Amino acid sequence: MEELIAPIAPLEERESVEERVARALRDLIVGGQLPSGTPLVQRDLAKQLGVSPTPVRAGLSQLEREGFVAVTATGRAVVSRLTQEDFEEIYAARLGLEGLAARVGAVSVGPSEITQMKRTLRHLRELAVEQDVDAYLHQRWEFHATCYRASGRQRLVDEVERLFWRSDRYNRLVLSTAERFRESVGRYRELLVACEARDGAQAERCVQDGMRWAIDRLAGTLPSEAGE
Repeated sequence: MEELIAPIAPLEERESVEERVARALRDLIVGGQLPSGTPLVQRDLAKQLGVSPTPVRAGLSQLEREGFVAVTATGRAVVSRLTQEDFEEIYAARLGLEGLAARVGAVSVGPSEITQMKRTLRHLRELAVEQDVDAYLHQRWEFHATCYRASGRQRLVDEVERLFWRSDRYNRLVLSTAERFRESVGRYRELLVACEARDGAQAERCVQDGMRWAIDRLAGTLPSEAGE
C-alpha cells in the first residue's frame, strides 16, 4: 500500500532576523565602516541593531563562513583582514568556475539575453564615468550573470555569485581610480561579442582575462598572512 505523505505548507518568503543582521553587518564591512580587525562584540552589536544577541551570534557565524569575519585564538570575532593569500584563493576559484559558467552560458544565450547585456553595458559605461562603485559592481554582476544563467545550471550560477560577492572588498580596491573603471568596463564588449557569436571558448577567455587583469593590479599590494 502506497504511503500517504501529509501535505507540507510552503514557507513564507521573508528575510529572517538573522539574515537581516548578517546583511547589515556585511554592508558595513564592505563599505568600510567596519574596517579589517574591528572587534565584533555580540552584546554591543545587538544593542546597536536593536535585536537580541541570538540573531547576532547567528549572523556572525554566517559571515565567518562567507569569509568576512574571523575568530581569534581567544574566541573573539573580528572583521577579517584582506590578504594576498585570501585574494589568490578566491580568484583561483573564480577563474575556474566563472570560466566554466561563461563557456556553457555563451552557447545558449538568445536574443533577449543579448538585448539585456547591451542595455546593462550602456549603464555600466555611465556608472564607470560616475565612479559609482556600489551600482557598478551590481550591474557588472548582472551583465555577466545574464550570460551565466542562460546555461540553465543554477547550482553553478549560485556558487559563482557567492564567490563574486565574497570578493567584493577586493573588487572595490581594484576599482580605486577613474582609469581602472575605464579599463574594467572596456573589457566587457569582448564578452558581449563572444555571446553574440555563441562562442563558449572565447567567452571563457574573456572572463578569465578580465580576472587576471584584476589580479595583476592588486595581488602585489596586499599584505601576506606570513607576515603576521
